[in-house]
Amino acid sequence: MLLRNPKRRFWSVSAVALGEIDVQWGRLGSGNIAQGQLRPDRFIFYAPLSSEARYTVNGSILQENSFAILEPGCEFCVSTEIEHDWFTALIPSHMLSQVGADSLSRSTRVSDSNALVANRFRTVLEQIFSAAATCAAFKSSLAAHRAAVELVRVCAEIAGDQRPIESHYGGRPRYSRQEIIRRSMELIESNRSQRMNWPDVNDLSANANVSERTLRTSFKEFFDVGPNEYLQLRGLHEVYNALRTAKPDEFAVSQILLEHGEWAFGRFAARYKVLFGELPSETLLRPPKY
Repeated sequence: MLLRNPKRRFWSVSAVALGEIDVQWGRLGSGNIAQGQLRPDRFIFYAPLSSEARYTVNGSILQENSFAILEPGCEFCVSTEIEHDWFTALIPSHMLSQVGADSLSRSTRVSDSNALVANRFRTVLEQIFSAAATCAAFKSSLAAHRAAVELVRVCAEIAGDQRPIESHYGGRPRYSRQEIIRRSMELIESNRSQRMNWPDVNDLSANANVSERTLRTSFKEFFDVGPNEYLQLRGLHEVYNALRTAKPDEFAVSQILLEHGEWAFGRFAARYKVLFGELPSETLLRPPKY
C-alpha cells in the first residue's frame, strides 16, 4: 500500500471475526494505492463510505452505493486521492455457493449503484462493529451467527448485480490496460531486484510496446496517478520501510538513501516529510513497533 496526500495523521483498520467471515472498517487520513492478489478461497466486498472521495478499482470508478467485488485469486488495485473510509466483508467461497452465487468469473468486478442494498450492507456492518465494541461475548453469540447469515445474503445479492470492469484501452495496438500494467510491474520489480534505478516513462512504454501517452493514460486510469508519481511514491515508501527496519547505530540515513538511488538528500527529505510527516533521520531514530 502506498500513501498519498496525507491530510490527517490518522490511519486505522478495525476488524471483527464472525467465524469464517471477517469484516473490516478502514479509516484513512490520506489517499492511497492498495495493490494485491486475493487468496483463492475468499471474496471481498468493498464499499466506499466517503462521498467526497473518488474511489477507483482497477481503473473503474466506484459510483455512490456501488461495490467492488474481488473474486478469489484476482489481482486488484484500489486507488483514492484524499482521506476516506471504507467497509469490507471477506466471505469464504463456499458460503456464497450455498446461496447460489457460485457462477462468478474469478475477476475484479463492480456492482451497479443500488441504494437499498448498499444501505443494508452498511447497516449490518455498523451494527456488527457496535455490538463487538460494547459486548465482549458478541463474537461467540447466536446474534453474531445471525448477523453473519444476513451479511452473506446481502453479499450474494450484490454479487448477482454486477458488470465486468472494462479491460481494454482504446488505441493501436489494442493491448489491454491490465497487460500494460503487468508489463510495467515486471520491469519495475526486475530493476529493484537487481538494485537498478527506477525505470522511467520511456523504459516502461518501450517494455509495454505502447506510446508514452497510452502508458500515462493506463497508469492514470489504473492507479489514479501517472507513472512518474507512482514511481516516486514507490521510492519514498521503500526508503521509509528500510529506515524503519535499520538500526541507528549501524546505518546512516545517507547510506540508506544512496542504496536506494537517492543522492539529492535535501530535496528528497522535503518530499519525504510531506508524505510521512517527519524527516528520514527522525524515522531512523524512532523505536520500531512490535
